[in-house]
Amino acid sequence: MNTYDKAVSLIKIRPHYSAELAKKLTLRGFNRGDVEEVINQLFEQGLLNDEQFAKNYLDELIKYKTFGFYGLKAKLMQRGILANDAEKLLKENLSLEAEKQIALRVVERAGDIDKVKLMQKLSRKGFRSEVIRELIGNR
Repeated sequence: MNTYDKAVSLIKIRPHYSAELAKKLTLRGFNRGDVEEVINQLFEQGLLNDEQFAKNYLDELIKYKTFGFYGLKAKLMQRGILANDAEKLLKENLSLEAEKQIALRVVERAGDIDKVKLMQKLSRKGFRSEVIRELIGNR
């Protein structure tokens, strides 16, 4: 299987960010130069769109997962999205109010645990300190 065919087969399984796809192809032993060429070709053909992928992936995370700003940033970066791009995307698409709503889901699921444990849990999930302070202050 050549580089292009493998890239397309990976994209058929699920959408990818270009850096993530390049990493997967390189790890499978494909030549770095060929990988870059194929990535460019996929962009030209409209099979890869980093902006759209990042936006859709973030929307899915916000909708189905319970991570705060920094947790979401880490998830985006795991897919190959640069830290600056991830932060910019989050600032555009995740208001403090929206983050509070996600944090409330965590609080509801946590049940009746003490404030310290709840703060630790929210912190581990990457919520901003101002969100945590506001929620804990209201308990």
